[in-house]
Amino acid sequence: MQWFRLYNDIVDNHKIRMLAFEDRWHFIAIMACHSQELGGGDEFFERSLAIKLGVQVRELEEIQRRLMDVNLIDANWIPIGWDDRQFLSDNSHARVKKYREKQRLSNSVTKVKRDCNVSVTVQETDTDTDTEQKQNKSIVNQERKIILARVAALGIDMDLWDEYIKTRKRLKATNTPRGLRTLLGRIEKFVSQGRDATAMIEEANAQGWKTVYEPKGDTNVSKSALAILNHTDW
Repeated sequence: MQWFRLYNDIVDNHKIRMLAFEDRWHFIAIMACHSQELGGGDEFFERSLAIKLGVQVRELEEIQRRLMDVNLIDANWIPIGWDDRQFLSDNSHARVKKYREKQRLSNSVTKVKRDCNVSVTVQETDTDTDTEQKQNKSIVNQERKIILARVAALGIDMDLWDEYIKTRKRLKATNTPRGLRTLLGRIEKFVSQGRDATAMIEEANAQGWKTVYEPKGDTNVSKSALAILNHTDW
């Protein structure tokens, strides 16, 4: 397949923003290579990948380490969550293969009916349903990991975060991945303006708020808060 899905929220993704500019390109190039099914892991693969990225082979190990540190790729250079963001329907080869397999099974059943001259009933299975449920569960788990990674990047204590989630639940706030992404986006916006994420969560939890609010009259800028989102020193 000569193209792959690249979502427009990549420019706001906190993990991407943690990377130096050259590593952001490296990640895009690695996704393109994976889409081309470059594959491998041996010396020939690394030489090919180095040529694709425009770097020396000796630089690959450090590039891989930096991308793995923010959970963008695994040890085999495979982008994390690739299967969750790409769809089989995008690949015509996969569609043709599935269609031919379906036709083969249909022809096999017809042949059995003709040869045996008996009524043959093909039993339905839960395979498709189970597969879909596993895919949905995988997507939810991946979204939770991304949310927790954003919380950690903001320097928020996990116990405080869990307590605030319980408070939001009592207030009947939406704690779905989409709802939490909206909340974190609001926090990150204030942090980029110099606010302290932990202080905002503590206040919202104590006041019984569903979300965080910008402190009125607070013009102090926290350098440490800005560093959380702008740190690129590897």
